[in-house]
Amino acid sequence: MEKQVFTGELAVEALPGRRPDGHKGDFGRVSITGGSVGFTGAPVLAAYGAARSGSGLVFLGVPEPVYGIVAGHCLEVMPSPLPAARGKISKDAFFPILERLNSCDAGLLGPGLGRSQELPKLISKILEETETPLILDADGLYAIKDRKEILQKRAERGLLTILTPHEGEFHYLGGEPAAGRETAALNFAQEYGCILVLKGPGTVTALPDGSCYVNPTGNNGMAKGGSGDVLGGMILGLLGQMAAAKRSAEADTDKARFSKAGISEAGGITALAVYLHGLAGDIACKELGAYGMLPSDLTARIPAAILEVQKDQPHHF
Repeated sequence: MEKQVFTGELAVEALPGRRPDGHKGDFGRVSITGGSVGFTGAPVLAAYGAARSGSGLVFLGVPEPVYGIVAGHCLEVMPSPLPAARGKISKDAFFPILERLNSCDAGLLGPGLGRSQELPKLISKILEETETPLILDADGLYAIKDRKEILQKRAERGLLTILTPHEGEFHYLGGEPAAGRETAALNFAQEYGCILVLKGPGTVTALPDGSCYVNPTGNNGMAKGGSGDVLGGMILGLLGQMAAAKRSAEADTDKARFSKAGISEAGGITALAVYLHGLAGDIACKELGAYGMLPSDLTARIPAAILEVQKDQPHHF
């Protein structure tokens, strides 16, 4: 096991550059699918986590019954209504979701998604059909708990999948935290060929090559519903920028496939998002205190966290 603490120096190295002549299409088109009746905040927090992390274009698909609520909170991201049944995204949303994902550099499935009999089949089918790099969070994880072989199949095709469970979610995915957080996360990542982010104090980012990063930032003021949604969005935003750069550099190749080196780079980007998420939380805690800070305060302080890293970067735009 190759373990290292993800330091500020590593953050400087991992932070994507921004071309001075770049346009919004150069900085990642990303898609979020989630939301349900009673869970309208999660997809919005994820969307602004992506936007504040530098995404050029952020698309957000939510069930039609909550579209009006969600749209009222979206200025810089682009929401759209999806077919729904009983307040949740229905199986009829498959083609709109797939079409959007296939036009994007990365996708996030799960924030506020809810649970239904239809959703496991829907999420599984999306994982099978799209080649877009995907992040699974929250109920997106629950949807595949009995279908984890899909992760292995994606890995065999060279497709990137990132999972972001907290310990409760990790348990129902079959993880074994009793083995130790780092060992358990690595065992899962290697078995299923994915990047696994095991959230909690000292969040672990485990890669299928046997390496892992342990995060030193963050505080207990972040232990509130919605903080994980912000993180999912931040991973999405940074991953989308990496994938967009890959798309630009490899215009004549299969852009969806990730080599071992590419997966390693994606692991570094993921660990960077975790680091910046915790750093934004530390800034918020210093200003507001652990009791009163909210997940929305994290999104507002992502720019300050990035600037903190950039000050040690020799050249940045």
